[in-house]
Amino acid sequence: MKKKKLFIIAACALLAIVAGILIWHFCGHKSSDNQRKFEVSNKDLRTAAKDIHINRYEVALFSLDTANLAEGLERIAPNYPEILIAPGVWKDPQMVYQLKAYMTDPTISQLYKDVIRLYPNLDDVEQEVSKAMGYYQTYFPDDSIPTFYTIMPGMDTEMPTVYGYGNDVFINIDMYLGCKYKFYSQIGMPLFVSQLCEKKYIALDCFSKAMAYRQLSQKTPITLLDYIIYEGKRIYFTELMFPETPENDIISYTEEKYQWAVENQGQVWRYIIEKDLLFSKQSETIRQFIGETPFTKPFTNASPGRMGSFIGWKIVQAYMERNPKVSVSELMKETDSQKILNKSAYKPR
Repeated sequence: MKKKKLFIIAACALLAIVAGILIWHFCGHKSSDNQRKFEVSNKDLRTAAKDIHINRYEVALFSLDTANLAEGLERIAPNYPEILIAPGVWKDPQMVYQLKAYMTDPTISQLYKDVIRLYPNLDDVEQEVSKAMGYYQTYFPDDSIPTFYTIMPGMDTEMPTVYGYGNDVFINIDMYLGCKYKFYSQIGMPLFVSQLCEKKYIALDCFSKAMAYRQLSQKTPITLLDYIIYEGKRIYFTELMFPETPENDIISYTEEKYQWAVENQGQVWRYIIEKDLLFSKQSETIRQFIGETPFTKPFTNASPGRMGSFIGWKIVQAYMERNPKVSVSELMKETDSQKILNKSAYKPR
């Protein structure tokens, strides 16, 4: 009886050890992920965080008297970078005339009213950007803090909604008026694009579309694999700056599209491998998996676009979890896509 009791105790201990190993194996990556996401302590964050003010160029511009536009431009010019107000532009009658025509255009005037109605101030956006900048400064303490500006170029869909230039970040505020904004449909903007025009994406886009490129290698991607990893690093970077934001918002997917991506990434990955597309340099192939599209061909309409970017993100997550000694800065500068893929041991179901 005594031997049986000892056997039961030993068996239970063994089961506990095995269970511990299994828990570590299956949950260890998640724990590592959480640790990496929150490796910035609250104390470090408070030390690094700076109150970010977003300068409203469109407000300054449309507050000017169009009857005396040249004088007004000269007065506000010192407050804004030359890319917005070129030196001496107020001395050029033709340029002043064109700007006045833009400001008094009925559609542009209504657009500005709608911008001010929706964004009388940007206090909450500034708070989001400030907190994310605190994370940024802890990961990249030697980098400078940029100056942020909102502008209103007139719903220019050819421009990025946010972009960096020098040490400035510009936000096309007229591209964040909500997916149902009347002018978006009137200019023929498809729904899958207008869905990205929500307020919740402003702060995220400041980092995914501007700040990330300050750290990414300047080497131009060539193959589909290069683009997959490049985009994966950009999204992973954004995830670190917004550790409390849902993952579907990090990649700008609806919850339904995100769930499809999670459940079907293995199917998409197998397709890429079986069709020998990983090292393709064809622009159409790259656009198919990286470009902003309503869904990823040849998969169903339920799939999201940019599935290559999603897969790249998961590869980079796995790479960083398996290689904890690699810093975020080292990741962003690494140009060997094959190395990242190999060391990630990425094997989706």
